[in-house]
Amino acid sequence: MSVERGEYLKLSSSYVQAIGILVMLAELPENDSLKSSEISKRMNVSHTYLQKIATKLKHADLIESYASKQGGYKLKKPKEKINFLDIFLAVEGETPFLSHINLEPIDAMFIDQDLVAEKAEVVKEIHRDAQKAYLKQLEARLLTEILPKDADGQYLIIDWKKIINEE
Repeated sequence: MSVERGEYLKLSSSYVQAIGILVMLAELPENDSLKSSEISKRMNVSHTYLQKIATKLKHADLIESYASKQGGYKLKKPKEKINFLDIFLAVEGETPFLSHINLEPIDAMFIDQDLVAEKAEVVKEIHRDAQKAYLKQLEARLLTEILPKDADGQYLIIDWKKIINEE
């Protein structure tokens, strides 16, 4: 079997939506902002749910919001400095991979209680190591890697308000 099995990794919809929000905000013209209703309309997701995700991104200092007629959300942290670990931790928190996982079915495979404890610890160690590697990789990758560029290598600037209003 191949080691390349990324398609089996389960990403939460919150995490994926957070990436979408940040990409849209990163593509805005300077000093522009988007309202949560505009973002949720474009992403075709629940407005209430999107607001909850945006609040998490705001608490992580990735975005900021302005309450006014022209207000909305915009990036607070420069797009070149946002890595996927920032996004992941903002939305998912620091919950270990094995939290809330019942390892008792593994216990039934062994008769000796010492062996049960030893092998359960091995399972935990394997997943702790996997989590460390995953988080390290997220930290090494930047949001800008998925932002589209023009022929000159400049990040695209998209007038999302215009596009959304034309839909």
